[in-house]
Amino acid sequence: MKKLVIALLLGFNLNAQIDSLALQDSQKKIELDTKVEMSRNYFLVSATILVGGVLLKEIDNDLEILGAGGSLAATFTTTYYLAKHLVYVIRRNLFYKCHNLVLKRKNKKRKKHKDSGLLKTSN
Repeated sequence: MKKLVIALLLGFNLNAQIDSLALQDSQKKIELDTKVEMSRNYFLVSATILVGGVLLKEIDNDLEILGAGGSLAATFTTTYYLAKHLVYVIRRNLFYKCHNLVLKRKNKKRKKHKDSGLLKTSN
């Protein structure tokens, strides 16, 4: 009877350790996924500001609104956010590879547009 109770307690203890490990791994996974998504958003905003500033400078050199004068600063922040995003992506990919997880990618299905129904005729 004592052996049965000990075996049951050990079983519960081992299950608790496995569950806590899975919880830590899932928290790490969520953290890495969130960092990747946030860094991608920061990079996109910074790149948009850089492109907008450069375009505004090309339109008119005297125009000093919406970041037109800060294109040098936008260049540095864009490269910073790109490097930060790549570091987070590498960390996430290593984590996924280490734990044999499958990375779900967003499928951007591009529909191939068929001809508009007009036939080309040669005259």
